[in-house]
Amino acid sequence: MKKAFIFDLDGTLTNSIYDIGDSVNYLLTQRGLPLHSYDEYQTYMGMGINVTLSKAMPGYDDLPEEEKAALRKAYTAHNEEHCLDKTRPYEGIPDALKALEERGMVMGIFSNKPQPLVTKIATFLFKDFTFAFMLGDVEGAPMKPDPARMLAELEKLGISAADSVFVGDGKPDVVTAKRAGMFACGVSWGFKGPEEVEGADIIVSHPREILDIT
Repeated sequence: MKKAFIFDLDGTLTNSIYDIGDSVNYLLTQRGLPLHSYDEYQTYMGMGINVTLSKAMPGYDDLPEEEKAALRKAYTAHNEEHCLDKTRPYEGIPDALKALEERGMVMGIFSNKPQPLVTKIATFLFKDFTFAFMLGDVEGAPMKPDPARMLAELEKLGISAADSVFVGDGKPDVVTAKRAGMFACGVSWGFKGPEEVEGADIIVSHPREILDIT
């Protein structure tokens, strides 16, 4: 029987595309650049804000590294202020988390979202639940699909990768799970659809189906 369920955040636990899009569009407005739709932002997601800005902002890749870092910092500051304006859990997620807790499952979060945003969103939207760890993007630390930080946390808890499930909506999540030796659960309600999680051990279309994994 599985002992731990680790979740991606954006596109898995929460629909955050509106607040993310608004914050990047804010940066684009500041620089007089064209804005993008929420649908476009869904295709820019999964590998952290650096990649999102690279895809959304013309000329970003050619900027000096210190200017890129300043833009990422500005994004995080704006989104930290507005990340709960429109972001909400997907329907069925709170019920699934409650059921997992009642079964005694350890739960964690591993996201490529900046750490301050992961902490704020998860602490507020999921205040009724206990997560053993909430990992987000930290400057200089490995990101998904590198599973090292997550595996270190599981080791502290005395839980093996083989006894754990990683739940996510994107290719980086599936690769993370596979590299870690975990059971990969792809979700079809995320930003890019079920084709994005091809190769997962299971693909679920509603949070309640996560409870069938044993």
